[in-house]
Amino acid sequence: MTTTAVRPSWDQLPGPLRDGLATRLGPIQYAQIQGGGFTPGLAARLRLTGGRRAFVKGITTDHVLTGRYRAEADVAAALPTAAPAPALWWAEEIAGWVVLVFSDAGGRHADLAPGAADLSRVVDMIAGLKAVLTPCPVPVPAAPAELADLVHGWAELAHTPPADLAPWARGHLDHLAKAETAWLDAAGGDTLLHGDINPSNMLVTSGQVLLVDWAQPVRGAAWIDIADLIPHLILAGHTPQAAQTLVADALNTAGGTEEAITSYAVAFAGYWARTSRLPDPPGVPHLRRYQARAADAALCWVRHRTGWN
Repeated sequence: MTTTAVRPSWDQLPGPLRDGLATRLGPIQYAQIQGGGFTPGLAARLRLTGGRRAFVKGITTDHVLTGRYRAEADVAAALPTAAPAPALWWAEEIAGWVVLVFSDAGGRHADLAPGAADLSRVVDMIAGLKAVLTPCPVPVPAAPAELADLVHGWAELAHTPPADLAPWARGHLDHLAKAETAWLDAAGGDTLLHGDINPSNMLVTSGQVLLVDWAQPVRGAAWIDIADLIPHLILAGHTPQAAQTLVADALNTAGGTEEAITSYAVAFAGYWARTSRLPDPPGVPHLRRYQARAADAALCWVRHRTGWN
């Protein structure tokens, strides 16, 4: 996985934070900083005494993303043991940082390229979330209300179309703006949704696929997490048709209708088209470039589903 995050090295962390972790975990023999993801917080694999290993993540309590770390701690603590996720050891505030410590899953990030051995296991893992996470085991926002304010973009872009907007999108802005909200009527449900399905959040270890970084949870319809995978499959080299075929059975089982999925594809593409044009967040220099690539992939998906010329 390409390094995308700008994170502090172990030696750059405040001494009281390192000391606090050592007090809780015992002597820390080695720390390996992890470079995936798009947040500027601490993310490190730790080797402890007695052969134990842990994964620690954290961020300062005054950071704009602190709420996400707290949300992840709440969800991780409530996940059923059958959930495909590393176990949370504990979460605390230490020296002005929100810190979460997990068992170290090890492994590698999932490979979504055409023909990859991980594909079927990734799809099966996401498709199986509904059975494990319904009813929703933790109080989180309802998907229709929470995502309505986030997953959109075309109506906003239509007011002042960017000069670099893809010609196809520019020619269909009115249609895209009208289509990007219909999926919300089908977003309700009682399944805990991960909310950020992408290869950097999936670890393959001993043939099992684990889902990490539960920082954007909502309660809603299970088909949403499955649909989230499609643009990432396209980014990995699949055609839109091939990507849809891979998840078709899972989407049908989860109750996703053709109309809702098309509208969601439009909204997802609009979200990335909108956010990729925002200023870089502090300490996150690679996010907008990634979102621009994701917007292109999602737009390919939309063109395929709509058939608009």
